[in-house]
This record gives sequence, C-alpha cells and structure tokens, in this order.
Amino acid sequence: MKKNTKTKKKKPVSRPSKKRNKRIVFALNEVEYDALCVYCKRFHIRNRSQFIRDNVLRNVSQRFVDEYPTLF
Repeated sequence: MKKNTKTKKKKPVSRPSKKRNKRIVFALNEVEYDALCVYCKRFHIRNRSQFIRDNVLRNVSQRFVDEYPTLF
C-alpha cells in the first residue's frame, strides 16, 4: 500500500503586526552615513530601517531596565 507523499505547503507564521504610523526622521553626516553603510555591507544587513529601529529600541528598553527604581 502506497502512502500519500504529497507535501503540504506550510503557512507562514503570522505575527500580530502593529501598523507603524509615526515617523521619526534624523540626519547623519557623511562619516556616520559611510560607517553605517560599511557596517551593513560587512554584516549583510539588508534592511537598515529595521536594524536602526531594533538597536534604538533595544537601547531604550535597556535604559528603562537599568534606571528602574529599586527598593534597596
């Protein structure tokens, strides 16, 4: 007896996404921009916006944790 060997297509895992509707714009000088481009090229970062957003928010959240008041 032959088994059915058809493979089912996997559905991509859907994450509840929150639409980003707030914009922050900042400027870099030539040296900073070149450094960012070299870093992204060296470490194969394809999405600079996501890279910057992740690093900024990681820094913000870490600072919140570090400065959280403690009892003692």
